[in-house]
Amino acid sequence: MKRIAVTLTLFVATVCLQVLYAQNNPQYMSFSDINAKWKTQEIALPKNVSAPTVTQLVRAFNEVWRTEPGDMALLKNDNPKKFNKMNSGIDAVSYVNISKSGNFLESIGVGEAPWMEARTWIRSNGHRFFAVNISAPDAAESVMAFYDFSPDNSKLVPEVEFAESIVPETEVGYMSMKLSEEGDEVIVNEHIGGWNNVLGTTYTWDGMNLVRGGTAFSGYSDMIDLYKEDVGEMPFDFTKFALIDIDMDGIPELWLRNEDDTDGAFYCMGAGNPKLITTENWKIKGNITNHGVIVAGSAGTGAFYANYVLLQNSDVVDRIYYNASFNMETEGLDVEYSREGDKPLTIEEGEKATAKLGDVREVNPIWHKLTF
Repeated sequence: MKRIAVTLTLFVATVCLQVLYAQNNPQYMSFSDINAKWKTQEIALPKNVSAPTVTQLVRAFNEVWRTEPGDMALLKNDNPKKFNKMNSGIDAVSYVNISKSGNFLESIGVGEAPWMEARTWIRSNGHRFFAVNISAPDAAESVMAFYDFSPDNSKLVPEVEFAESIVPETEVGYMSMKLSEEGDEVIVNEHIGGWNNVLGTTYTWDGMNLVRGGTAFSGYSDMIDLYKEDVGEMPFDFTKFALIDIDMDGIPELWLRNEDDTDGAFYCMGAGNPKLITTENWKIKGNITNHGVIVAGSAGTGAFYANYVLLQNSDVVDRIYYNASFNMETEGLDVEYSREGDKPLTIEEGEKATAKLGDVREVNPIWHKLTF
């Protein structure tokens, strides 16, 4: 009875908190509503505004698409004493930075609160390009909106074509944008479910538009270091990648290959940092099972090699090596199994360990371009 009472109390408290939040924030637009509608609506600024600062553009945006970080940014600009009083010490709810140049603004919520970044660029035709990103990482959702501001009519017009040119490489995460006060680069990040690493595409300002550049993983240099530690030299570049949930835990593993598919590598990404599963070359190729990866191939005349890597929860849990060579005297195969760390196994132990990987399954990877 006591357990039921405690559970009911917690449930009522949770509902009350949700109701209070809804009551106190009915004016805020949901991310889904903003994403569904911003491309269809122009935003008018006062007619006397011909060279707006980022704050003026955020104000106009926030009047139509009102959000908590937008409100906090405008409070800091309009009433800094009130803002500072609200955000002193341990009671702080937001951090706001508005650049002296007037072209960059960031409003960062504390804890699970959403955050906003906004940036303007002056176009070569005298217009302004306005970009705003609002993200709620804990909810895995974001808004990325782009506008052209014309001094002729003081309107923000959605840059629909540019926005729709930004498409995800995968369908297993959400996208957000990293703006900055300095420099002319913007990073559009694709947050892949379960990963600490992100797939980032660089866009560079050319005086009129943001132009797409290279795409790479945030932890790519660590991946290459792991590859070189395992193989040695690397006289090529990986040029493509595929995402495959090898161990069926909902978090995809990463498969990299070079242009002609002679060399490759598998990585698991769910353990915090990238971890090398195994590598491929022109002699040994990867085969995927429901529980891991097997790379196998020739190790020379009359010799065969295989590496069995067992995965669980996006991490390597076992690694078994198999070596077989033809014995001319017995006209049979000499077979050896060993576990990572040069720990020899009997044939029975090796067969039992490798059987955990299950049968090889057919996969049809969707390859995406990797550029730098």
